[in-house]
Amino acid sequence: MVEVITWVYIVMFFFGNFFLVMFLLLYARNRKSLFDYPKPEKYPGITFLVPAYNEGESILGTLKALIDVDYPKDKKNILVVNDGSSDNTSEIVKKFMKSHKEIILFDKPNSGKADSLNQALKKVTTELFAVVDADSYPDKEAVMQMVGYFESDESIAAVTSRVLVKNRRNFIEKFQAVDYAIIAWGRKILDFVDSVYVTNGPLSIYRTEFVKKVGGFDPKNLTEDIELTWNLLSHNYKTKMSYSAKVHTVVPNSLKQWIKQRVRWNLGGIQTVYKYRSKIFRGENIFGYFVVTYVALSFILALIGFLLVARFVFLKVYFYLLSMPFIAKGYGLINFLDVDFTFGLLFIMGGMFFILSFVYYKISIKNDDLESKSILTILIYLMIYRPLYLIPLLTALYKIAKRDIGWYTK
Repeated sequence: MVEVITWVYIVMFFFGNFFLVMFLLLYARNRKSLFDYPKPEKYPGITFLVPAYNEGESILGTLKALIDVDYPKDKKNILVVNDGSSDNTSEIVKKFMKSHKEIILFDKPNSGKADSLNQALKKVTTELFAVVDADSYPDKEAVMQMVGYFESDESIAAVTSRVLVKNRRNFIEKFQAVDYAIIAWGRKILDFVDSVYVTNGPLSIYRTEFVKKVGGFDPKNLTEDIELTWNLLSHNYKTKMSYSAKVHTVVPNSLKQWIKQRVRWNLGGIQTVYKYRSKIFRGENIFGYFVVTYVALSFILALIGFLLVARFVFLKVYFYLLSMPFIAKGYGLINFLDVDFTFGLLFIMGGMFFILSFVYYKISIKNDDLESKSILTILIYLMIYRPLYLIPLLTALYKIAKRDIGWYTK
């Protein structure tokens, strides 16, 4: 048993440290071009799709941000897809439309975000279209920092942006800001090896023709943005990221809402990995031999890591309690099975993983406007915030085991 557990530790930390070193080496090689993006010479028509469901509190700000986006007015239009909202979303949009003729409102019965986007996509006639969540606010220069990619390579199907957190008041919001900064940095590093596997909902631009060719968004997937990206990659199209293009989004302001969101992300991610499982370790293109494999391993390593830590803690507590009567009588309990050995292994391999993770996180946030980039912030993120990831992951696995993979709303 000891030998099996030892090898599980070795394999887990090998892959964890391997990926961390890979990211850091890619950064070292490409750090000077992190913010580079191709400048557009042409300005293709673009339609901004804004899916909205009960977004009365935020949609006006989103529309104002899109109106202010730096792009030729005769080349852009905005299509708001009201997915059967029960609040005043539709009324707010109609009022704003009176002074902005480039905005079109598409009212429809509720059918979910993916289906709403597919219905809206049928109305798109421009070369490009963008998806902008109704609680997100693109920077004025963001679109100009993205569209040039489509000119630079005709095989590029999508370009995504760097998502930053707009609301940063309490603990969970502030550390989501750190989290989003780290996620964006990692995504840009993957861009250097053509492995951007998520085109985010707050702001991503797509080549209309290619998205229609692959069938659009999958209504059965809980994370339609991830699934569409994988669909495009599996058809040998490319996806890119502009690290300079920024969009601010509203994030959950409580732990309960955060867990709800992350459960959906985990469910959708697992759905997507399962859908494309036949591509794992297939060397047809980078999508198969790296992207699918990398994401699948991320889920597996996270689960194994939790189980190993839980086992370690359980054994430590168990043998401590077991030894208390002997200690009280002046005896020592010598045989602690493999606890000391696994502790030594965990200390060495885990220590390396912790140090590499710390360096990774420290580098990834240095270019963001966070309130704090201190060592303490990184330590809190590593030791308190990151372990919270286990809650939505385990919840998602539990729901899958129960065959309950609908929207997590309870």
